[in-house]
Amino acid sequence: MQKYRHCLVFFVLLPWLFFLPASGEAKVVESAVAIVNGTPVLLSEFQKNVESVREQYEKSAPAVLKQEGSMQEIRQRVADQMIEEALLLQEAERRALKVRDRELERGIEEIRERFRRTAQGKLLEEKEAEAAFRQELEKEGLNPNQFREKIRKQLLVQKLWDEAVRSKVPPPQVQEARKVFEAIQKVMRGEESVLSEMDAEQLRVLAKRFQDLTAERVRARHILIRVGSGAGLAEKSKALKRIQGIQKELKGGGDFAELAKKSSEDPESASRGGDVGFFIRGWMVPGFEKAAFRLSVGEVSDVVETEFGYHLIRVEEKKAKQSLSFEDVQTELTQYLFQQRSQRKLDELVKDLKAKAVIKLNLPEK
Repeated sequence: MQKYRHCLVFFVLLPWLFFLPASGEAKVVESAVAIVNGTPVLLSEFQKNVESVREQYEKSAPAVLKQEGSMQEIRQRVADQMIEEALLLQEAERRALKVRDRELERGIEEIRERFRRTAQGKLLEEKEAEAAFRQELEKEGLNPNQFREKIRKQLLVQKLWDEAVRSKVPPPQVQEARKVFEAIQKVMRGEESVLSEMDAEQLRVLAKRFQDLTAERVRARHILIRVGSGAGLAEKSKALKRIQGIQKELKGGGDFAELAKKSSEDPESASRGGDVGFFIRGWMVPGFEKAAFRLSVGEVSDVVETEFGYHLIRVEEKKAKQSLSFEDVQTELTQYLFQQRSQRKLDELVKDLKAKAVIKLNLPEK
């Protein structure tokens, strides 16, 4: 659950998480999870945010949800975050910060722009994009006016961030970034002693990222014929015959990408001619990964069976393991150091606001 703490602190800076309460909602104590200087943090908003975080974990790290007490910790941290955001919004209003109409329109347009492409990068028609946008509003339980108010509040808090945090944080020096780089290199070599000198968790995260950046990698296409987890012999036999038929077409001169578009049952990659992009060891299921790394560029595998079904794999490119220089990651490390310092400054601001605030927490038992 440690990673969740770092994620939540920056939710206030992200433009589509809707943690800030909408204005004009009934100030009923019984329906509030907290009262912050007389302003309610609504229970309904809290429940939506808890569910949103739970869904994120369900997709990216389901094992976390199985840990004892995980949901209680998520609920507590969501409540803490909503209280902090309420305090930051109140501070922005106290400082008389304003969001101009053109700033609001630009912020709304930036969010709308995200709905003009699918997750696969396909550009949508204007009507389709608008429908996707409206569907998201409906899912969040917002009408257009409430949406505008949400964005206005988020931009207001962003202005507070710029004034009270960003402008107060000095830019990191090159030697500071180099020191972090040297520490990460030691972690990548297995030297654990350096972890006591710096943020151990962050060093491990960065070391893993840099290892992934430099690891041997393969770019491949595949054609998948799915087989259900509880499939019987007849179903498996039918799927095997289908993939063998496609294999025969390939051997007869068929184009792999075209056959993937026509026949593959992996919809995400099929639209790209079966292209799954570059991957490193540990990213794919073992059978698929083992076959791909053994193939030469341009070579097509025999039928490969995995938990998803039967695959044919063609390797498009290979990249050998690379060395990593400081110059390759200097910008990222500088941003990392600035983020760390900004976080500490933000924590100081929130701590000061909490010390002056009157906060009543009414966290529900379930």
